[in-house]
Amino acid sequence: MKDNKILQLINVAWRERWTDSQWGINIKKVLPRGVSGDVYNLADCLLQQAVIGSTANSLVLNYLKHSLCAHFVSHAAVLRCIAKYDKLGRVYCVTALLEFLVSIIDGITCRTKSEEALLPAAVVQLVLWIMQIFASTLQQYEMRGELSAELSYMLDQSCLLVEHLTQQQFVLAMLNVGCHEEVESLDRLHDLYANIKASLTNSNFTLSAATAEQQLKQLAYIDAKHLDLQMLNPSPSLEKISCCVQPLLAVEVLLNPCKDTSYYVAELQMLQRLKGYTNTRLFYEIIRAGFLTLSNVADTSPDTMWGAFMFFKMPHIIKQLHALQRVPGEQQLAATDYIPELVEALELLIEDNLLLDFMDTKCSCNIIEFLLNDWTKQQLVNDVHVKKFASQREAASQLLKKCDNGQQTPSNINFIKRAEVPLSGVLKTLCTNKMQDMLKVLCQVPVGNSFELILSVATVEGRLKTFVSRLIQCNENSKQVPGELGKQCITRSTLFDVSFLMLSSIVQTYGSDVVLPDRGDSFFEKWVRECMMERNKLKNPRQILALCDDSIVDELLLSLSKPEAAQLKPNNLTWQDICLNLPGVLHHVLIAWEQETLSSADVKSILDNMKRRLFSFSVCATSYLCAYMYSVRETELLKPLNMIQQFLAPLTTEELSSQENSKERLALSYQIIRKMQHDVHPAPNTKSRLISHTPLIEQFRECWRIVSDAGHLPVRAAQTLESLLLAGGASWLVTQLVEQLLSCKYMRDMAKCMDIVFAVMHLDIERSTEALLQYVVAPLILRRQGDDINEPQSLVLARLSVYCIISCLETRSSTSAAAAAFKKRSRSHDDDEMTGVAKVRKVVGDGSDNSNDFADGSAANVAALLNAPSAELRVTPLNLKEPLQASIKHIFRVFVQFVSGDELSPKAVFVYQFISLLVECGGERVTPVLRLLPPNLMQQLLKVLATDDIRVGLISRLYDLRLHAGRQSAVADLCLWRNMQLARNSIHL
Repeated sequence: MKDNKILQLINVAWRERWTDSQWGINIKKVLPRGVSGDVYNLADCLLQQAVIGSTANSLVLNYLKHSLCAHFVSHAAVLRCIAKYDKLGRVYCVTALLEFLVSIIDGITCRTKSEEALLPAAVVQLVLWIMQIFASTLQQYEMRGELSAELSYMLDQSCLLVEHLTQQQFVLAMLNVGCHEEVESLDRLHDLYANIKASLTNSNFTLSAATAEQQLKQLAYIDAKHLDLQMLNPSPSLEKISCCVQPLLAVEVLLNPCKDTSYYVAELQMLQRLKGYTNTRLFYEIIRAGFLTLSNVADTSPDTMWGAFMFFKMPHIIKQLHALQRVPGEQQLAATDYIPELVEALELLIEDNLLLDFMDTKCSCNIIEFLLNDWTKQQLVNDVHVKKFASQREAASQLLKKCDNGQQTPSNINFIKRAEVPLSGVLKTLCTNKMQDMLKVLCQVPVGNSFELILSVATVEGRLKTFVSRLIQCNENSKQVPGELGKQCITRSTLFDVSFLMLSSIVQTYGSDVVLPDRGDSFFEKWVRECMMERNKLKNPRQILALCDDSIVDELLLSLSKPEAAQLKPNNLTWQDICLNLPGVLHHVLIAWEQETLSSADVKSILDNMKRRLFSFSVCATSYLCAYMYSVRETELLKPLNMIQQFLAPLTTEELSSQENSKERLALSYQIIRKMQHDVHPAPNTKSRLISHTPLIEQFRECWRIVSDAGHLPVRAAQTLESLLLAGGASWLVTQLVEQLLSCKYMRDMAKCMDIVFAVMHLDIERSTEALLQYVVAPLILRRQGDDINEPQSLVLARLSVYCIISCLETRSSTSAAAAAFKKRSRSHDDDEMTGVAKVRKVVGDGSDNSNDFADGSAANVAALLNAPSAELRVTPLNLKEPLQASIKHIFRVFVQFVSGDELSPKAVFVYQFISLLVECGGERVTPVLRLLPPNLMQQLLKVLATDDIRVGLISRLYDLRLHAGRQSAVADLCLWRNMQLARNSIHL
């Protein structure tokens, strides 16, 4: 009924030549108050009358335009009606419709929820219609070889309309949503564009607008990445020197020296994405980071570990990064004997004369030549490059040698490469069953720093677990055989002793969870699991005693208390039985000593007899005593401490000469015992990173002063910060780090500080991110609003938060999710500065993940990487895990409060910066995070943030457009943004 009235009104208006105002007054009489003309197909009725003939009725089109301005009809309805017009042969009608669209396209919007549901599909249909015009017109040109003036003008108008469409970000955003809604239409768009491109190519036709073809491609292959987004993350070109790679590697090598190459590659890929680095820039930063760290470490175990990392692990990291850079499906380039990006990186590095001069002096050689000579074997560079770069450094190296006057001291770096051969020799010898050969080789390993060098190389090459497994097998094969006498028995006992001590030292350094399998059944693995006292892995002394056999304990007590029992008959007890039952002996000795049944001299005699037999007995005894000390009051520590000190008493020359290779084994046992004792009860005058009378805040400030002066993160500073994390907790350390960040006055200093803080938080990224989001950010923003939480501090704080979320979010594709508990990572730097835990006995963690044992630079692994379907070593989980999910939910709830008012404030600006950086830096990887966005957060932020900062690219990336709810939310936010833009800019149609 209403349709007939509307048609009659249109006919009357046309006959009487009503003005637009007259039309508006009269149509109101037909339409009920508050009801849209879309309900009665007003737009359809007007359009049918407008193009009923061979030419368009301009008067009726004006009525349609007025109806749009007066909101009688929606843009969605008008676009949908135009897109349904299929008489493309009526050139004048089509041209008029194109001109009409050009006039209204800049004002397209939505006013109601019903319109929002229709607009995306309407825009898709409109673009399809335009594509059909292009395709049919070009097809006619192909057939006839020319176009009439009318067709040519129509094509020009089509180009003009396409230009307007691609300039309207709101329309493009709606097209993007619509393409996700109507997948079949998207396929048709692709087909039409392909036909258009083929016609243009075949006919050599040139469109009037030079960019028209590119704009058509943009419409056909619309993506959220093409939409406008204000970038807040700084461009890498503005960052001349990076401060993020070195601190991150310093932390990771400190915590995870046993990790395989892919672990470091994944970490560096994450950093590369965040910073936008090219491979050239990344390779430069990696090599520079290695030199910077080596320049600040002494010739101790950290030096050997970092040297081994640089010379053994780094080439494989670079090779894998280069292999992963290739796009899947892309044709592989011809094989070369060098990596071009690495050569470019070296050209950048060679300009850093100050750093290279220092490294040449420290290492007593031309460090570039020393490094590249090895890299030629791995086809990272070739001989031409080595000669080129070595010659560029030759003059400086010679001058430095003259300045030193020949007083250069050899550096461990010069011996690191040589340690690879002994390691291979040891592994090869351990495969044999020749006890004499194994004894000869193993007793040479603890001499000097050879053991440290071999362990460092084994660690970074991924051969540590192989080394340990073969040592365990050696220890198993050398267990005492009842009835065996003579030289064979002595050889077996020495081999058992040295292998036991080396294994104990390795477990103490790296942690049993890193180097031992979960349920090994060898004697040593059982002893470690049940009896060995490890840092942060306490043992119950009662459970240790429960493993003892009373009869064996009684026999041991009897033999050890007699002076003549120093030479125990081999038939009585095996060494492995003694190791497991010594805790029972010590328990009885302690009780007797407390009750004064035994004198101090008797106790000393028993302990000396114990130590003289095998040095591993001292280690087993000390392990029980340390567990015992944890369970008693402080007033009861004196006697077990004195017993441990007795094990550390030096042996006489005669006692040392009575056993083969006793000096090296004794030194190794002393080292193990001291470390065990220090973990439980450090000496009062011991200079430790954790045990100190200085308040934590002062220790932190002193450490951070060293970091600030250095401009990077020295290894010792990283160790200190790890201890402060253990002592003060994640919330305390993160608070101090953020305070240092906000205290920076200059942008350059702030950016450098943020990179170092981000790296330091990787000491425990999960807990640090939780602390940052739950306990640090919100209080800082609320407490110091308008103080120093303003530009640029708020932007840097938002960037730090987002970086941490992305790093915490990504998981290794080859491993399960990390445990939520605090990971006690392994280190190899605790000889002279062991971290005591007496102050934080309750802070106990579990072991870190096991590393993969393989030569990760092998050709097979590189080939596997090249053929991998994805160039990523980390994948984003579908669902977030705790504590990250709870932390993000918490910060989003805080954000809702921040934007709940009506005023623009630094709080609201921070919310925008956080969300924008999350989208910009995370891309599709943060989809699980964005799913947790509260429903009305963006709408409220749009209302509060009355600026041009928020753009359609941000809104379109916030939601999962594959889901109906995501599309609905995106359209609602886009329409609100559009209407606010129109109101702010006072656009009149």
